[in-house]
Amino acid sequence: MKAKVHPERFAVVKTDEIPENFFAIVKLSEITAVIPEGAMEDLKVKEVEFGFRLITFEANLPFDTVGFISKISRALAEANIPILVFSSYHTDHILIKEDFVERAIETLRNIGFVVEEG
Repeated sequence: MKAKVHPERFAVVKTDEIPENFFAIVKLSEITAVIPEGAMEDLKVKEVEFGFRLITFEANLPFDTVGFISKISRALAEANIPILVFSSYHTDHILIKEDFVERAIETLRNIGFVVEEG
């Protein structure tokens, strides 16, 4: 199975508005957006956490798949690597702080992923 480490850095922001350029949005009682760090201009931000890298698991997973993220999160937790998980219709993604990327790549390779950087 393949995983891709995206080259750009992302920020996780709490805001009152939906930004134009975003990777992911969660809108409940507040808006949380994952955006490229360069897309913060003109965005009214309440809180922000910088320095995330995005890893995408390139697998078209059916909805009844059990344990996929569990296997990944368990391996990364055992390596003491914190993650933030996002899932789209068929694909799973994790955000990892820049300082943990190399260890995360090694950990993912150890559990059988082919990791593409770039």
